Amino acid sequence: MSLIYWTRVELPNPDTTKEGPREVNEQHSLPVGIYWKGSGSEEAAEVEEGHPLPVKSEGRTSIVGTVVEIAPITVPGIVAAVAYAANDQMGSVFSFPVPIHGSILEARFHDLDDEGLNKELWLFKATPTLAADNAAFSIADADNLQVVAVFLFSTWRHGVNNQVGLTSNTPANYVTAAGRLYGAVKTLGVDNIAAGSEPQLSFVIERYND
Repeated sequence: MSLIYWTRVELPNPDTTKEGPREVNEQHSLPVGIYWKGSGSEEAAEVEEGHPLPVKSEGRTSIVGTVVEIAPITVPGIVAAVAYAANDQMGSVFSFPVPIHGSILEARFHDLDDEGLNKELWLFKATPTLAADNAAFSIADADNLQVVAVFLFSTWRHGVNNQVGLTSNTPANYVTAAGRLYGAVKTLGVDNIAAGSEPQLSFVIERYND
């Protein structure tokens, strides 16, 4: 398990706040520094190129009223043109921002390689420790207790060159203090993914007001 910290950074010119919103970029960074430390570490180190966060954070969001749509997220860590066996870990852990309290109304598996093979998506409220890509899917007891939902994609709609997997396991209510969920994909078939055709996941979430 890894812990994420932040520390305030002094703005170079406080008067810039009078100029209205600015895009966050290299010249105008957020006024905080992000740090993380792994389990067993004594000190937190600043997030930088040589010390990145231990998960891939993705997911663009759009919000209309209480409905939040998470744009398609590519499953990271998939090695192209390597055969999977049933019940293998597919790729690596990823995360995406969500409302602290909500319900997942829809979850979609975008099969861009036209495999049409059933999948499970495991969602956690803390970063899980996973098996390596292409190894048998396995999680620790501690990670099992962090599971908020497991979606089975077993209904497929064929788009000739690709497919969309649908699940009947929705809606799925959740609460996460961090405002983020962590995902892991288990394949139930024998996929062989071509480069550039890695699967993606998207979600529709209803935000609850506490």
